[in-house]
Amino acid sequence: MKLRHKGLVAISLTLMITFVAVQAASAEEGAKEYDPWAFTKQHTDTGWMEWGKKYWPTKPVRGGYLRRAHPVYIGLMNPNHWPVNDWASIVYFYEGRMSFDGQYKQRNPYIVERWEFVNPHTLLEIYKRGITFHDGTPLTAHSMKYLVDWINDKKNGCWSRGLQARIKKVEVLDDYTLKWNMTEPWGTYPVGMMGFFISEKALKGDVAIREAKTWAGKVKRAKKKAAKLEKKAKKAEAKGGETAAKAKSKVSKAKKALAKLEAQYAEVAARAEGAKSTDTHPVGTGPFMLEEARPGNYLKVKRNPDWWFGKSVGHPEMPYFDGIKVTIIPDPAIRLANLRAGKIDTMGISKSQYRMIKNDPNLYVHTFVDNYTTFLFFNHVKGPCKDPRIRKAISHAIDRKALIAGTQFGLARSASCFLPGDHWAHNPNLEPVPYDPELTKRLLKEAGFPKGLTIRGTSFSTQDANTVAVAVKSMLLEVGIDWKVESLEAAAISDRHKNLEFDMSLTGQPYIQDPDPTFTGRYHPQGGHHFGRTDNKEVFALIEKARHEFDEAKRQPIYWEIEKRLYEEYADVWLWWNVAVAVYRKNVQGWNNEMWIKYRTAFSGTHPLWFKDGHP
Repeated sequence: MKLRHKGLVAISLTLMITFVAVQAASAEEGAKEYDPWAFTKQHTDTGWMEWGKKYWPTKPVRGGYLRRAHPVYIGLMNPNHWPVNDWASIVYFYEGRMSFDGQYKQRNPYIVERWEFVNPHTLLEIYKRGITFHDGTPLTAHSMKYLVDWINDKKNGCWSRGLQARIKKVEVLDDYTLKWNMTEPWGTYPVGMMGFFISEKALKGDVAIREAKTWAGKVKRAKKKAAKLEKKAKKAEAKGGETAAKAKSKVSKAKKALAKLEAQYAEVAARAEGAKSTDTHPVGTGPFMLEEARPGNYLKVKRNPDWWFGKSVGHPEMPYFDGIKVTIIPDPAIRLANLRAGKIDTMGISKSQYRMIKNDPNLYVHTFVDNYTTFLFFNHVKGPCKDPRIRKAISHAIDRKALIAGTQFGLARSASCFLPGDHWAHNPNLEPVPYDPELTKRLLKEAGFPKGLTIRGTSFSTQDANTVAVAVKSMLLEVGIDWKVESLEAAAISDRHKNLEFDMSLTGQPYIQDPDPTFTGRYHPQGGHHFGRTDNKEVFALIEKARHEFDEAKRQPIYWEIEKRLYEEYADVWLWWNVAVAVYRKNVQGWNNEMWIKYRTAFSGTHPLWFKDGHP
């Protein structure tokens, strides 16, 4: 079975033959001991499936709550809604169909057991058996289909809805086989769709809550209408005659309509009873479940005793922690003080703190290149940045090397374009835009701003983001550009962007894996973050062309061309590609940085950490 479709010649089976083969394979597996990882072992690099001394010299110990600090609260806990401010916490609850490796390629099956392209428009996806959600319901093809339909329903307000535009319909063939019918070839599978699996029962409860609110509003309005008509009827009664009869008739009709609405509301309310919003009560398949949440203060999760993964690989004791507590500490200095004092066990450090801790004997400190791009993104639709000369002027006004040295303390790589330099689809022929303030001044004069100009925008309200924003603002002021930048929370920033109330904003793109959802999100009208963005139709066409191509060797030059086009039009100011730092107190065991760099989420999602002695 091929890992990727190579065209019609590569797979000539018809849908019926394939389905029969899948059914036969399932029957054969049922006759012997079921191995959910058989396909993975046959077709992928399984170096990540190592839990012995090559991975870590000592054996795991159960117990204790990991104490983690983070600058902002998680936000919404349904990953299809916005904002989500802490994706590292999201993966406590949810898991996806695939994991990605050190080359940012998703080729290790996880929730998915195996898959088969019958033709460029038809995919069979078979899910692992024995996986349950936190509410005890099984993960099946039925629950996956419901998730797809739920995302597609506009009333559910999912930012991820656009990712499913190519899906014509999905069909359940059996409890663990889903047939995907696409409107166009899907060369980027499995990316380009929302990857996290959510309980069907929980989502139905979510819908019931929303519908109950809607029906409650209808009942409230109907009651007001009936009361108003009753008042009019009483006044009309004194006059008598036809007027009184009509008024009485209207009251009767209004009361009947109200009774009908109340009955419908009662039915919906019954379904909503006991249900909780998935924005505040996540229900996934992950290693941890929600225990307690205090927005702005902390998030507490507890161990999932029925986590399927540990059992599937012969380690039912996974995960090892009893739980995790994520405390919100905005100030990086206070976070570090807590780490050194032993009050927390891990944190994301500010780059300025790296030299202070890298040789601390009480800490494990690891660095690694990260799939994260920090950049300034423009409003191409209105305002001064609509002019490519202004965008070019701003890009040449930024001294990237100085910015990295001053704000990232050397822990970053100058960016030439959107995809990180070590990404398989990045164009290696591009160089970072050089610092040239004199060119900036000439371009401003040419664009009609010889005395400079004022632009507005946003940055996130974290201390690290503020530091970068202040540095960028200072560089721009030197060439006559006054950037009025506001420090806001994610939701407020999103509103500004949707309403096109910005010229240029500081942001970042995390979790860059397959380039399709990344480019689509930022540079294609179907994208969830395409607000006031480029209208380069040639780029749109190239993104779609790459999406339809199954051969990775043919996709790569298309992405090179996309980056070249974006680079040439100064679509954004790409500042740097991140170098990340992972810090743990030495009582926390199990982080193998070499395995992480090579296998990424295939490692991190399958190797839970533990305390050396079973407690902090």
